Amino acid sequence: MSAEGTNVPSLSEAPLQGNSPDGGPRIPSEFSLIVECGKGASPLSAYSSALGPIPEVLTHYADRLRVPFWFLGRKNGYSRSLRGEAIFLHHFALPTPPVLFGIWPRVPPTRLPFAFGYPIAPAAQQAFPPGAQIGRGHLLRDQEGQGVAETVTGNIYFLFNLLGQDGELRCFLLRRLLDLGLPQVLKELSTLSPLGLEPLQDTLETLRRETEEAATTWSRQRQARVQQAYLQECRSRVHGETAFLEQEMQFIEDNLEEYARRITGETRRLSAYQRRLNTLRGTPSQHEQHLKDLAELKELPEVREVQIQDGRITVFTTPLRAEFDGREFHLGSYRMEISFAGDIRIHNLTDALGAYDHPHIYQGRPCLGNIREGIAKMIGEYQIVVTVYVLLDFLKTVNTKDWRIPIAYWQEVGS
Repeated sequence: MSAEGTNVPSLSEAPLQGNSPDGGPRIPSEFSLIVECGKGASPLSAYSSALGPIPEVLTHYADRLRVPFWFLGRKNGYSRSLRGEAIFLHHFALPTPPVLFGIWPRVPPTRLPFAFGYPIAPAAQQAFPPGAQIGRGHLLRDQEGQGVAETVTGNIYFLFNLLGQDGELRCFLLRRLLDLGLPQVLKELSTLSPLGLEPLQDTLETLRRETEEAATTWSRQRQARVQQAYLQECRSRVHGETAFLEQEMQFIEDNLEEYARRITGETRRLSAYQRRLNTLRGTPSQHEQHLKDLAELKELPEVREVQIQDGRITVFTTPLRAEFDGREFHLGSYRMEISFAGDIRIHNLTDALGAYDHPHIYQGRPCLGNIREGIAKMIGEYQIVVTVYVLLDFLKTVNTKDWRIPIAYWQEVGS
């Protein structure tokens, strides 16, 4: 395979194997991954496991389209566009240097919390913003309007850190990028592939449908894992509270005679614990109820995704707006972290103003005012759907009396 205009490092010049300080596999700062098609193609075993499943996805596309692919990486964010007998994919890079003279940012990096509707890992949300600098390519946007790639004559540039995502998400993000970018380089594809123009278009559409079907299956599997985690958390909490109540009841019964003067008060406590235990034991179907609660939470129109981990529920919202003084303002998308222990943190993912996530939120800590006790009680009674509903209403409401920063600092709708 040849490349015109510049030299691309070979596998021997930029090895894909390596070890991190803790002994695990690492992704090298500079590399080139060659995926050919047909007889003589490199075996997948030649590639580092740290890059999976990128070789498998590219091999599938190469075999179907009968076109070779190069997957290129550069540690400085600049990768010169190439020409040759392949389609060139540039990871997290631009066709023009993002830094002038190695000192001043020419293209200041930005954050990309979502790509193709998927939440991006917090530690890998770096991205290059759209721009009109000389040498930039044709911008490609996902369904939400986020700039995710650029194309330059047979070269596709990924504008965010694809390799920073976990393996499963990496697979679908790569397929989405290919399905979005390859139709834009159809001229180069038709030149490289022995297939005709119409068969190439049909194959691209088939690959796009495969991505949609695989993404749907993956979403169902993720939802099943979320449901299982939610059920496990609910079972653990119910079991812990049941054990606590049983121990408290036994303690009270053992000490009623000794504390005769407190018999009235202790008897009342015993009755209260008994009623609570009967409620927990008498619920007809805890599993069905918990799943129903989770389904209702997912159906809230402002809820984008729900995750369960480490004793807390994390809720990702759609872009929210708030009305004040007859005007409406864009507040952005939020991540609400609700701990089963009662703690609440709310972070603005897209439109934070420094440490201010919201007129009533500073550094993720909401000023809940007189609704704090009610929310704490709802969390204690596992009324998570109602809790999220109240918090969404809190985010869409502002009050000049106790806000920390005026809402006028956010963008007004229609401005």
